[in-house]
Amino acid sequence: MKKTLIYAAAVTLMLTVSVSSTYAHPTTESLNSPHVISLVEFPQGIRHWRIIRHTLRLEIPQQCKALSQLTIEPPSHITVRDNIDVSDQSGKKINANVSINNKKVILAFAEPVAPGTILTIDMNKVKKSAATTGDKLYKIFARLEGNNAELPIGVAQLRNY
Repeated sequence: MKKTLIYAAAVTLMLTVSVSSTYAHPTTESLNSPHVISLVEFPQGIRHWRIIRHTLRLEIPQQCKALSQLTIEPPSHITVRDNIDVSDQSGKKINANVSINNKKVILAFAEPVAPGTILTIDMNKVKKSAATTGDKLYKIFARLEGNNAELPIGVAQLRNY
């Protein structure tokens, strides 16, 4: 009985030590593609307002290719209108052709957005059809310069206040 307990403890300890804890930290590979920094809803704390603004922030790392197009899929109870402003970290406006196709927002940039840029996307006059319940995830996809494939780069979750 004692031998069984000792072996079980030894195996458990060995497995615990051998499991890497790096799964919780970003790797250098994940830092080579655009990724979501934040999503903020304005006004905050008012759950039943119908017309609001969602601000999405994305980072395009220095090691990444330039960004040519962005696709944003809002949650089912959110309707995004074509009143969207895009700017960089210095506040300079970035020209983007905005189109909405079956609730998907497509931002096609006039000139590819350079690596090292932090994009701020202000989706103005967003309409909620219900209070923030159920699906709360914006799904974001990117097309990089020289690549026609749409790459999933992350999700942004609406918070309940």
